Amino acid sequence: MLHSTGPLLNGGTPLYRVAVIIFGIVTLIAGVILSSVPWLNIFIMKNLRLWNGTISFHYWQRPGVTRLTKVYIFNVTNPEGFLTGEKPKLVEVGPFVYR
Repeated sequence: MLHSTGPLLNGGTPLYRVAVIIFGIVTLIAGVILSSVPWLNIFIMKNLRLWNGTISFHYWQRPGVTRLTKVYIFNVTNPEGFLTGEKPKLVEVGPFVYR
């Protein structure tokens, strides 16, 4: 058995045990209170709004990456044969690139 040589309370209970119990109770109460508030949702909704001065507005106004959209369109050159079950013959048109 482990014996403590530290300070004791009036009933003979070591002081560190009382400190650990109080710390555990305070931590439990803080956890219950903090888990009842949706902190993550509040943070996300605050930063996702496109208001002047927010982080998301700054990145929306000046994105760090140039966005390119490439669209490929294909023409079917044998539509009658394709409708009767043949393999389609395709001709690529494009790519169309948008910024």
